Amino acid sequence: MKWGINLIRELAVTDFKLRYSSSILGYFWSLLNPLLIFGTLYLVFSIFVRFDVKYYQLYLLLGIILWTFFSEATTNGMRAIVYKASLVKKVKFPRVLLVIASNVTAVLTLLLNLIVFAIFFAASGAKISWTLAVFPLYLVELILIVLGASFFLAALFVKFRDLLHLWQVALQIGFWITPIIYPISVIPQKFLFLTSINPMARIIMDSRNAMIYAALPTLRHQIFTFLFALVLLAVGYAVFKWLEPGFAEEL
Repeated sequence: MKWGINLIRELAVTDFKLRYSSSILGYFWSLLNPLLIFGTLYLVFSIFVRFDVKYYQLYLLLGIILWTFFSEATTNGMRAIVYKASLVKKVKFPRVLLVIASNVTAVLTLLLNLIVFAIFFAASGAKISWTLAVFPLYLVELILIVLGASFFLAALFVKFRDLLHLWQVALQIGFWITPIIYPISVIPQKFLFLTSINPMARIIMDSRNAMIYAALPTLRHQIFTFLFALVLLAVGYAVFKWLEPGFAEEL
């Protein structure tokens, strides 16, 4: 158990360092990417197309940070086995550790981005509420969803390499159908059900309410999201373990 945790830590930290080792700006790139997206979208949707959303800058930035984490973590998780093919073929160890380590790397970036959000929050004049204490629960749900999706995608990507391109398209579609830029109030009534069954929409909206607007969802709503995260994790892990024996041969 201990050696597994140590291996995950070493793989995650090494990947995080290597990602920026040849970059002039280094780790700053992990912060710059969501900030550039935020700056562009904030300019467009606060000046040219206005939404009546209190603390819109915080609303938008938190949505981008959480979605960026989901996108980065699942994409890295998908590639974890294929991109470490030499290690998979030469050394015998639980392959799930590679996927977990790739997600831990993304969590490190997420934590840095949340520090940036905290700075924006302090500068905005928004008040801190006790509901902020619930936010870690939403992060746990998000990480469980990301890990479950990563297991599933990583297992399939070993055999179907076109999956990466399909997933990139799916992420683009997901970004626009999730209320990241716009408020849920602009969604036509007949399409609201799509938001209720979209786990990322639920987590992003719940996180905003807890951190910015001092509001919490109903217990039923919370239980549903948490159970979905657990089911996705279980299914993703089961598929990964089912296909794992054939990884070395496919690679």
